[in-house]
Amino acid sequence: MRKAAALLAVLAIQPCLADKTYGIREDQPPVGSSIRRNVVSWYIPLDRRWDEMTEEQKKSVKDLYEKMEPGDEPPFPADGMGPVMELVRKGQAKLLINEDVNMVATVGTAGDVLTVKAMGSPDPDMTRFLAAILYRTKFKPAVCGGRSCQMDFPFHFAFRTRY
Repeated sequence: MRKAAALLAVLAIQPCLADKTYGIREDQPPVGSSIRRNVVSWYIPLDRRWDEMTEEQKKSVKDLYEKMEPGDEPPFPADGMGPVMELVRKGQAKLLINEDVNMVATVGTAGDVLTVKAMGSPDPDMTRFLAAILYRTKFKPAVCGGRSCQMDFPFHFAFRTRY
């Protein structure tokens, strides 16, 4: 049996502000089951870009910020969270950490990630891996007062492995 099939890596980005979560399922169900579980989950659909989200979903993302004026928008991955999460899932399947990792990507006015900071990350390999993913991710820039502006985008990854 493949090692990846025997181990379940679960990733959640917080805060989970909604009751419903969306996710990426295991390739194969665990032995003895026909149910493929989510290995990655988030509180908004992973396959939606900013302009495809409902107002309620956009509000959930905006609520990550202390103060956001009406009409302002936070940065958001240009292709949605799905491509980011798929890469993170593949990395976790290899690294198998069992910790929380908090990161902040500073997104510039053109949607490029300028800096990535890790806060309290216990695993240097996962930190480097996540930073590389974020640096390669193109974002929809933030909007402040009707103009593109520089703003941070927070990530909280809660990695859990289950046997």
